[in-house]
Amino acid sequence: HTDTDVGAYVATMAVFPILNDIDPSPAAEIMSAMDFRDSLSPTDGTKEDVVKNSLSIVFSEPKTSGMLDCELITNSNMEMCSPSKNAGEDISTPGDGEGNGDSSTPSGGDSNTLGSGDSNTSSDADEKNNLDLPRPDVKEPMPISDGLYVATNYVGDRSAIAQDVQEIKDSLDSNDFDRAKDYYLKGENSKMYDDNGMFLNKRRSIHGFSTESKDKMKGDPTYNLFVYGLSDSRGEFLGRNTTVYADSFISDLLYTKSLAATDAMVAIPIWMQVAHSLHSAYDACKLSLLTDERTMDGRLLQNRDPSLLIDEAAAYWIGDNQATGSSSEGHLLYALTEKIGVQFEKIPAGAESTINSKIIDLFNQAKNHITISRGCSTSADSHLKLKGIVDELIPLMAVPLLRNLFYYLHENDPVRSKVYAVAVLPLFSACSPSTYLELKDMLIDHDVFEIQKDYIRSRIQSLYTCLELTCDLVEAPGTSLISNAAGCGEDSDTTSLAGYRFGSEKEIITRASQVDIDMKKIEIFIENGVKHFSDYQQDLFAAAYDLYRYGQRSNGIKGSLMSMARDTNRDIVPVFGAYRRYFNADENYADTMLTNAFLKKGVFGLASVAERKRFIVFSVKYMITHMSVLQKLYSSLQSCKEDNKKEATLNLDLAAGNFIGSMEGNDDGGSFDGELIHALSKRMCVHFRTCTSLNHARINERIISLFYAGLGEIETLSCGPLERTVKEIENAMVVPLIQGLLISARDNELYYKGLANSEFYPEGYALAQTILPFIDDADESSAKDIANVMVNSFPRREENAWSNGSAKVRTALQKALSKMKGVDCSQIGSLDGNGFCPGDKAPTYGASSAPFLYASFVLLAVPSMLCLFAFY
Repeated sequence: HTDTDVGAYVATMAVFPILNDIDPSPAAEIMSAMDFRDSLSPTDGTKEDVVKNSLSIVFSEPKTSGMLDCELITNSNMEMCSPSKNAGEDISTPGDGEGNGDSSTPSGGDSNTLGSGDSNTSSDADEKNNLDLPRPDVKEPMPISDGLYVATNYVGDRSAIAQDVQEIKDSLDSNDFDRAKDYYLKGENSKMYDDNGMFLNKRRSIHGFSTESKDKMKGDPTYNLFVYGLSDSRGEFLGRNTTVYADSFISDLLYTKSLAATDAMVAIPIWMQVAHSLHSAYDACKLSLLTDERTMDGRLLQNRDPSLLIDEAAAYWIGDNQATGSSSEGHLLYALTEKIGVQFEKIPAGAESTINSKIIDLFNQAKNHITISRGCSTSADSHLKLKGIVDELIPLMAVPLLRNLFYYLHENDPVRSKVYAVAVLPLFSACSPSTYLELKDMLIDHDVFEIQKDYIRSRIQSLYTCLELTCDLVEAPGTSLISNAAGCGEDSDTTSLAGYRFGSEKEIITRASQVDIDMKKIEIFIENGVKHFSDYQQDLFAAAYDLYRYGQRSNGIKGSLMSMARDTNRDIVPVFGAYRRYFNADENYADTMLTNAFLKKGVFGLASVAERKRFIVFSVKYMITHMSVLQKLYSSLQSCKEDNKKEATLNLDLAAGNFIGSMEGNDDGGSFDGELIHALSKRMCVHFRTCTSLNHARINERIISLFYAGLGEIETLSCGPLERTVKEIENAMVVPLIQGLLISARDNELYYKGLANSEFYPEGYALAQTILPFIDDADESSAKDIANVMVNSFPRREENAWSNGSAKVRTALQKALSKMKGVDCSQIGSLDGNGFCPGDKAPTYGASSAPFLYASFVLLAVPSMLCLFAFY
C-alpha cells in the first residue's frame, strides 16, 4: 500500500461523520472503498467510480446545500454535481435545475395575483446542478453589452435580467402564459453569486423587484412618490397595499393574458430598480465618512460600494445583448428608449438617441466622481455632487416613459397607455395636486377610451418644470412623428404666479417658487411613514430631513430649505434683531426647531410622529418663508439704493415667488393647490370673512398690488417710496399668520372641551413661534401671554385648561395690535362675529356655540365644487 492510500483513508475518516450525517448509505460505501486494510476493497479504477457515484448521491441530498458546496469541492465536476436527467425532459422551465418548475398560479390573495412571497430570488434544492456556465470572475471589471458601458465591478448577474424579459416576451408572443408567469415569478437568468463567484443557489426575479420594494426602497424618494401618488384613500392600489403596486398591476395584466405585461415589467419595476440603485449609491456615498463599525440595512458600510451601485443601475438600464443605438437588440430600458426615440428624434444609423446618450454620460460622470473622491470620502460634502447627478438622471429616465405614453395615446392603445401612465405620472404627484389627480383619474383610475389627447398632453406639459424638464427635450417638436396640436409654444402666463407677472429670468423665479414642491415631498415622505411603513417611520423622517438639508437638484445646500432658514443675509431685515433676541441669540431659530423635530430632540422628544410631522409641515411653509420673503424684500431695497435695477427687480420677484409658490399656478388669485402664505390667506379669509366676491383673499390682493407698486418704483429708482412699500408688505404678511394663530387657539379650546374632533396644537405652536418675536417687539406682556397658551406646554397642551384658553390669546393679540405700527386690525376681519380692533368683544365658547361655529366656516361654495377650508 502506498502513502497515498493511507492519506486517502485518513481523509475519509475525517470527513466520514459529516457524510454519515447526510446519508449513511453512500458514506459507508465510500469508507469501504477507501479502507486499504480491507482485502476486498475495489481496485483503483473501480474505487474512483464508487467514490464519485456515492458523492453524487450525497450532493443530491437537499440538506447538503447548506453544508457542502459541490462546485468548490470538486472544481465544478459535472458528473458529481449534476444528477442525470431523463430523456426528453423539459429543461426550459425556470426556477428548477431539473426542469420541475411550478407553472401553476400560487394560491392566496386575489385570483389574479401572482404569488404572495416577498423574496426577489428563486431558490431550489438542486440549483447547484446548473453548472453549464463558467464561474464569473466577480473581482474583475466588465463591459456591458460589448462596451456600451464599462463597469468597474462585476454586474453581469444584474444585466442578465434582460434574458428573463426576452423569455417572457417570447412566451407571451407564443401564448405560453404559464411559462411567462414562471419566469416573472421565479426568474432564471439573473443568478446571484458570492464574493468568490460561487453560485448562491438564488436568482433575482422581476416579481421580487416588485414585492421586496416595501423593505428595500422604503427610504427612496422616487419610490415614495409612486406609493403616495397611486394610493387611494385606503392606502391601496388595485385592491392591495400600494407598496406592491408594480406586482398588482403586472399580475392583472398576466391574469388577463395581455401582451403589454412585458412593457410593464420593464417600465415599472425594472425602471424603479434603476432608481433604487441610484438612490442607494447616494446613500452609500453620503455615509462613507462614518466609521467602519456603522451599519446600514444590517450591512457594514464598507460592503456598500457606491461605484458598484452605479454599475448596477447601468446594468439594469442596458441589460445583456444590447447594441449601441439598437431598438431591436436588447430588452431593457436602453432598448425601450431607442425604440420610442425613432418616433421623436432623427437618429443617424448606428447612433443612439439623445436621451440614452445623456443617461450613459451621467452614469459615467457618477462613476468618475466616486473614483476621484475615493468613494465620496475626500470631504464632508463630496456626496452632494453625486446627489446632483442622481437628481438629474431620474427625470431624464422619465423621458422615454412620457414619450411612450404620448405614442400609445396617439395610437389609441388603452392598455399600453395605462402602462406608461402608471410608470411615469406619479413622479408628478408632488407638483400640482389638482392637475395630477385629474390625469390620474383619466389615465390610471379608469380605462382610457375616447379622451382629449391634446388636452391631456397640455396638462402633462404644464408639469414639466417640476422635474426641470422642457417640452423640447421630451417631445422634440421639430422632428417628432407624433402629431401634437398643443405644440411646445411658450404661453405668456408661464411668467406669472397667481396672476403676478414677474420680469426677471423665468428659470430663476420658477426655481425659487418651487420651494413648495420640496415642502410637499417632505410631507409625503413622513406621511408614507405613518401609513405604509409604521415600523420604519424614522427612515422616512431621515429621507425628509435629507431633502430639507440639501433640496432637489442641488450640488450644495444653496437653494435648500435649510439654506433659507440659515441665510446669513437676514441681518438686512430690521425686525430680524427682534427674532434673534427673542430666541436667545439663536439666529438660526427655525433650523434649530426643525432639526429637533426631524431628529426627535428637545421638546419633540415627547412629541408623537403626527405632532412632529405637523410642526415640520407648518414651519417650512410659514416660519421659513416668512423671514425669507422679508430678506429678499429688503435686499431689493438695498439694490435700489445701489442703483442696481436688475438686482432689485430680481429680489422683489424672488420675494413674490417665496410668498406665492409654484403650486398656485398662473391664474389670478391662484388655485386650491397652494402651500405657502398666499394659500394660508385664502384659507383664512373664509373664517374671518375677508374674501372677495371671487373667493380671493383681500389681503393677497393688497400684497400683490404692493409688489406691482414696488416694480414701478424700482424702474424709476424711487427708493424712498419702495421702502414704504416693502414695509407695507411686511405688515400685511402678518395678517394671515395672526389669523391662523387665532383659529388654532379657538379650535384647540373646542377640542379640549369636547366640542370638536380635531386639534391644531402643533400648527398653533409653529405659527406662534413665527410671529411671537414680531409681537414681542411691540408688546412684551402680550407675547408672554400668547406663549403661555400656545408654546410653553407643547406638546402636552391638551392636559391643562390654561393651555387651551383662546380668550387669552385673543385678548393679548388685540392689545398688541394697537401697538403694532402699520398693522391694520380691520384687515384681520372678524371671527365668530367679533373683530379684533379696540373695543371689540371676545365670544365665549360653550356647547351651544359649537354648531354655529362649524356651520359658519366649513364649506364655501365656488363654481362647480365645494371646498373644505382648513389649514391643509
